[in-house]
Order: sequence, then C-alpha cells, then structure tokens
Amino acid sequence: MAAAVVALTSLVAAPSAQAAPDTTPVRYTNGTYVAMGDSRASGGFFTPTPDYFLGCKRSAANYPAIVALLALPRHFVDTSCAGAQAPNLYTAGQRTNAGYKPPQVRMVPRDAQVVSVSIGGNDMRWGALVGKCTTAPLTDRFCRTRLNGEARWRIARMENRVTPALRAIRRQAPRAQIIVVGIGGFMGNHGCWPMVPISDPDVRWMNQVFNRAGDALRRAAAKVDGTFVDANRLSAGHDPCNVITPWYESAMSNRIAYPYHINQAGAIAIAAMVNGAIRR
Repeated sequence: MAAAVVALTSLVAAPSAQAAPDTTPVRYTNGTYVAMGDSRASGGFFTPTPDYFLGCKRSAANYPAIVALLALPRHFVDTSCAGAQAPNLYTAGQRTNAGYKPPQVRMVPRDAQVVSVSIGGNDMRWGALVGKCTTAPLTDRFCRTRLNGEARWRIARMENRVTPALRAIRRQAPRAQIIVVGIGGFMGNHGCWPMVPISDPDVRWMNQVFNRAGDALRRAAAKVDGTFVDANRLSAGHDPCNVITPWYESAMSNRIAYPYHINQAGAIAIAAMVNGAIRR
C-alpha cells in the first residue's frame, strides 16, 4: 500500500517539475538581440529615418543599433520608444503622437539571447526633480536639503515599477541575458550655467541621487538573474560641462538630442558598456 502511495505521489509531482522552465541565461552565440526601453535607448537625437518619425523618436544610430554592429546578432529587434515607462514594457500600451504602440514585450521572441533594457527614468520622473533645482548664476536652491525625501520616494517608485517589468521580460525570454542600463551620467561635480544651471553642491547631490537610483535598478536586475550596467558611475567626467568630450547634451539642447540625454558620442560609449557586459 505504501509503495502505491509513493508511486501515485511521483506521478502527481512529475508534471509540475517538468513544467518549470529553465531560466539559466545562455551564453551569447550571435542569436537574437532585443533592445527595449525609453528615450535613453531610442536615442532622441535626430536621424532622418521613418523610425524617428513614427512616434518613438528611434534614432538610426542609437546605442542598441551600435550594439548590434558590435555583437553581430543574426536577428536584431528594437522596441524602444521615447517616453516609455515600465508598464509600457509589458502590461500597458503607449500612446504617441503617431498612434498606439503595444507593450514592447510582445515583440520579444522566446529564444532571444540578449535583451538590453533602459527604463525607469520616466517612472522616477527625474526631470521634475532636476527642474526644481534649476537656478540663476551664483544662486542656490538647496535641493540637497529640501528634496532628499522626495528623491527617496521617487527611487522607490521606480524600483517597484521596474521589477515586475523585468520579471515579465524574463517570463517571455526565459534564457536571455537581460542587461539593465542605469540612468544618470549628465550630472558631474559642478554646474556650468547655462548648460547645467544648478549650483555645484546640488549637482553633486543629484549625482548621488542617480547613484542610488542605479543601485535600485541593480537590485531589480538581480531578481531576474540580470546584469546591471552602471551608466552613471561609468560616465564620470563626460557630463555636459565637459565641452570637449561630453556624452550628454546640456539643458539648452533642442537640436542634437533631448536635454540631458546621450548624444552620438554617448551612444557609442553606452553601446561599448552593453557589448562588454554580454557573456560569450
């Protein structure tokens, strides 16, 4: 009788054990590469291509396109769209000036080997935080003392929204290497009016805010066995106050790229970071 119970238990348990998918990320062998995310991925800098004008401001030479040139995948899919928030990756479509865009995860094939993700900035709404710190020359708005609590809840909100989005990507592409690219990079050690019209102490504080935001994205990536690329720390010295080799545009930018977004040099730099994070 006991043997019969054991056999029956084994039969009942077997299907659920077999149903659990293998989520161990595979080594990259030039399989499908998918780029997802917001304007950090789409580029936001002008290129005269249809993808730029179809609502997502997807530049032809954004960092995912450069990663594809470096990594040479057999298939490259770019789903990135300016303005995207974490829910737009997996559960909610995005409305743009050129119509509705379905959740980005629908374009991710199950056999994808690498998925890069730039998301969280619009969930955190960092632009509103930066706007509260903008000031005239030789003045100070003391954001570092006034807005610490606000910065904390913005980062927590971002982490709480990004984590389920990454889990949805993992379910869709169970064996992919998920590479999460951090935000920030455009605040250095000092301001430079009018390019970065913020006091030096507040610029340094803002840089630390983005470090903490990056740490939150690192935690979210770890929950899906992903890799985190710390764009903020790795971009040190290439903020808009560096007039020789900036990777980011200034607050005054309205032609090359969105304010405080990566320019073409920045796209190349971020692409090198992502390519270097791919496990081969």
